[in-house]
Amino acid sequence: MISIIIATYNRAAYIIETLISIKNQTYSDFECIIIDDGSTDHTDELVTAFVKNDDRFTYVLRPDTVLKGANHSRNYGYTLSNGDYVKFFDSDDVMLPEHLEISMKVLLEGKYDFVVGDCINFDTTGLLDRPYEIDRETAVLSAMNFAQFTTGWITNDLLVKREFADHLEFRGSIRDQASEYQYNIKLMLLTQNGFLINQILSHRRIHDDGFVVKARKDLVRFDQMNAELYYVTAVYIEDIAPDDVMKWLLSSHVKLNQKLTLIKKTPEYMSGATRLLVKYFGMKGYLYPLAMRLSKDTGKGYQLIKYIRS
Repeated sequence: MISIIIATYNRAAYIIETLISIKNQTYSDFECIIIDDGSTDHTDELVTAFVKNDDRFTYVLRPDTVLKGANHSRNYGYTLSNGDYVKFFDSDDVMLPEHLEISMKVLLEGKYDFVVGDCINFDTTGLLDRPYEIDRETAVLSAMNFAQFTTGWITNDLLVKREFADHLEFRGSIRDQASEYQYNIKLMLLTQNGFLINQILSHRRIHDDGFVVKARKDLVRFDQMNAELYYVTAVYIEDIAPDDVMKWLLSSHVKLNQKLTLIKKTPEYMSGATRLLVKYFGMKGYLYPLAMRLSKDTGKGYQLIKYIRS
């Protein structure tokens, strides 16, 4: 059985279309667990009515004991799931009818640990571009390639065996609440026995209240989000990651933080980042706080940051 886990928040305008697309899958052996992260619209009314007609669907309000946020809700939903295969899906997107059937067929026939479908963006005007315009025939699966966006996919695309999902989680309480970044990097540190299916299996909705549009509207917050993302990912995978991946993540973190200091934004995670810089770059990592202060106060410090990252 496949466990499909959906975190939702104020998606009354879209979620029923999402659930119908799952209900209409040609592969029927699934459970779908919907975790409501505290919606204030009429999501509750709509989804409660929908799940009454199909016992494969379960609707749960996030309990107060679970922190708010999409990633916390995803992790909680996973604890309620029972399937041998796991898929997270967003509550405003659409599965094409053979999404699950094709994914399972490829995974089982290839004896893979995970498979990744392709998807395409859409809005009210029709189909747009793909989230990741990569050559899926030649792309190489690795933690470093995912970290550097040489290859990539969104949350909806992945189907993974539970034995690996048991060792993964989405990182909560960060700006990028929809992030699959840390999840998939750690997955590929556990196994690279996966396959990129060269077929569109889902449609990702682009709308004004969506993550993609919001990120594009606030480029400073986008840089802050990515700086945080690189650091949090480094902490998450520190115990199993090779040095080259750790160094790339840390280097990217401090490079973005230096950029942010030039517009007087105070760097975050200073003590933690300094600890990791010393661990992976040596004693020169201790110069990081000085470089950030110099950059913020004088607009200089790039050469010092370059030295630390070398």
